[in-house]
Amino acid sequence: MKKSIAIITSGYMPLPPVKGGAVEALVQMIADENEKKNELNLTIFSVYDEEAEKQSLNFKNTNYIFFEIPALVKLLDLIIYFICKNILKKKKSMSYRYIVQRIYCIRKVAKNIRNVDYDELVFENHATLLSALGKYRNFEKYKGRYYYHAHNEITNEFGNHKYLMGVKQFICVSQFIADSISKRLGITDKSQFIVLRNKVDEQKFRHVTEERKNTFRKKYHIPTGYTLFTFSGRLNPEKGAKELLLAYKKAHPQKSKLIIAGGYFFGSNLKSDYEVELAKIGKDIYDEIVFTGNIDYNDMPCLYAVSDVMVLPSIWNDPAPLAVIESITAGKPLITTYSGGIPEYVDKKDAIILPINDQLVENLVNSLTKLANDKKLRISLEEAAKKRSQTWTKESFYDDFVEIVG
Repeated sequence: MKKSIAIITSGYMPLPPVKGGAVEALVQMIADENEKKNELNLTIFSVYDEEAEKQSLNFKNTNYIFFEIPALVKLLDLIIYFICKNILKKKKSMSYRYIVQRIYCIRKVAKNIRNVDYDELVFENHATLLSALGKYRNFEKYKGRYYYHAHNEITNEFGNHKYLMGVKQFICVSQFIADSISKRLGITDKSQFIVLRNKVDEQKFRHVTEERKNTFRKKYHIPTGYTLFTFSGRLNPEKGAKELLLAYKKAHPQKSKLIIAGGYFFGSNLKSDYEVELAKIGKDIYDEIVFTGNIDYNDMPCLYAVSDVMVLPSIWNDPAPLAVIESITAGKPLITTYSGGIPEYVDKKDAIILPINDQLVENLVNSLTKLANDKKLRISLEEAAKKRSQTWTKESFYDDFVEIVG
């Protein structure tokens, strides 16, 4: 008999992921595969979005439950965000953008899991979501029947230590994350942790037609006839876009362009101070840089297909960035860093991996120059990436997930 599994998502990005989001893309991949294999009775909670609701109607084996956000909740969040950004001058003001909305969604989830008896729950990546267990005696009801899918380190427990300690198993995107949570919570039992490697839809990233590539180039004003170095990710300081931009200016590789793909917050038109800073740094070589802004996730395979080299120099403990996995899956040469869980996904055969230190910009300069001039090295990295990612499939991701929760 199939298990009924409810996946509790962030509370601010819709599913299906019509507005992007790395975690959302992974959850959607489970739903996509479940349409084919139908091994789970799957329920996914999501904030309401008109387009997401339309797409959800195509799924027979997944029940999407949408929470429409009241106007008052949206207003309160805007007020909180304004105060944090403009009055309190919080460095990470976007972290306060959807606080009330998330609380609202948590309450809706709490009521639903009280009224419906799911076999197991999966909480996606934010300790606040576990607050749903603190209402209506849900903790007692689901004791020993809920997982925490950790895509990041736990830096704040939000008063939910009890519920974190009651997790059946932590599903972690890398051993780095498993070790971090183990240390944070003081859990020494290794069986409490299991690593579920992130994957992407390999068919989408390996097979892109010339027609799609040409359409993509026109849409985002990406020229032909140049070596294209591409950064893809959220534009915040931790991802290293500034260091890359400084290095690119200094290296100034001939007949090349730098593509900066992404925004501070997926699916949002909000501009951060960091994005403004990047624009200033690139002002004097603006004709050599393409700032695409946020790219629809369905178009992401085209971004990799038109690029020659991916550059993802994370300077924080990046757990398992999808951009790295997408690059290798697409068979692209990659420049990245010894950051968090990244070395668990790549090695020196399929990527140039740089240490995070004071010499990062200079090392990026050397790496950009080397790959711009050495086509044989690019081909070697491409072939190694394709070989490594042969078993990186959405089917294997689904199968591994089902084995854990099933």
